[in-house]
Amino acid sequence: FYWLIPTAPPWYAAPESTAAKGVAVRRMMVEYGEHFWRDRWDPLYSVLGGNPLAAMPSLHFATSLMAALLLAEVGPIAGALGFAYTATLGFALVYLGEHYLVDLLAGAALTTAVRRIGPHAAPLAERIAGGLGRLEAIAHEGGGTGGA
Repeated sequence: FYWLIPTAPPWYAAPESTAAKGVAVRRMMVEYGEHFWRDRWDPLYSVLGGNPLAAMPSLHFATSLMAALLLAEVGPIAGALGFAYTATLGFALVYLGEHYLVDLLAGAALTTAVRRIGPHAAPLAERIAGGLGRLEAIAHEGGGTGGA
């Protein structure tokens, strides 16, 4: 699986790749982030957790696409803004070397799967939530002291 689908972002994988030998791949996000945000970059990047290894699929792109789909249900203008943001984000993620295009496509597939499966999974999720709620009530009845 890992040989077929890249799971490390381009800036991380390039030094290890035989295909990229002699090709300079820079981490644009860090270079320009430091330049743009100046003294605020380190606190901002550390609070956001950075991105030492990009996810496969791109959850950042997947959640943005889900937001765009939900905004489209609100109305055409909201949907257009959501999809414009998602497209801009997708371009930036690939251009800045944070993700491969395949990461974004996999994120879009994940979003599509969740949207299709969600309504069918809702009854099961409600039963699980109800069971956990009953378990929590039992734990609270015991006083939370670990038994008596």
